[in-house]
Amino acid sequence: METGYDLEPRRIGRSRDRRVWSLVLAAVVFLGVVLLKPWSGQPGPSLRAAIASPQPAASPAFAVVPMAIHPAEDLTPVWPAADVASLLADSTAKQVEGALGALTIRSGTWGVGNAGVGPRMLRDEPWTDWVATVPESVDYGPLHIALWPGTSLCDGYPTIYDHPSLVAVTAPADLVPDWRLVGWWTDGSSVATLADSVRQVSPAGNRGISYLERTDRRAWPPGRYEFHVIAGQRTVALTVCITRRG
Repeated sequence: METGYDLEPRRIGRSRDRRVWSLVLAAVVFLGVVLLKPWSGQPGPSLRAAIASPQPAASPAFAVVPMAIHPAEDLTPVWPAADVASLLADSTAKQVEGALGALTIRSGTWGVGNAGVGPRMLRDEPWTDWVATVPESVDYGPLHIALWPGTSLCDGYPTIYDHPSLVAVTAPADLVPDWRLVGWWTDGSSVATLADSVRQVSPAGNRGISYLERTDRRAWPPGRYEFHVIAGQRTVALTVCITRRG
């Protein structure tokens, strides 16, 4: 009689596969521990990246919009003047017309005056200024527009308020009718003629005063001005600086 053995059948290679997977799992755990370094007290690279990421924030109720700041020189034009007045300049010039009576009383005397709207003593209030000037006979061209080296722009010249809306030239009442005005301007570095940039307005029945305003009705820039009064065969020069601040 033969002796027999009962053996339980097992799949070949199963134990080997379990050992391989156990080793792989242990390696993954080890690498995770090395990367996170829980013993160092510092977050790992992945955690640091998550912390550093900005959190979404709600937009402010009002967005901040940068405003363009225009240079001051853009607010006061120079010469030549534009052909058309803006609505704001036209409105300002109309306010000035109410103050012309203070200049009319200066007619009959050689001088230069001006008128504008604020700010002086009170904001947005019309104002006038006037100064007597010495007339100089001239044959041709301006006498005082060229600025010599070492000389000041306005030293020795009469001054009136700056940034006026119009300029008034006063003269003796016995001048010939319909006398004309021409002029020049300099700020020490630039020179310009006022031709085609101003219009002359002479009140009816008063030969002793005439007004000049820019064609764009904006404020006159500071500087030295020379006005020529052309009366028949005679030409007289009046020089003044529009620079004095109230």
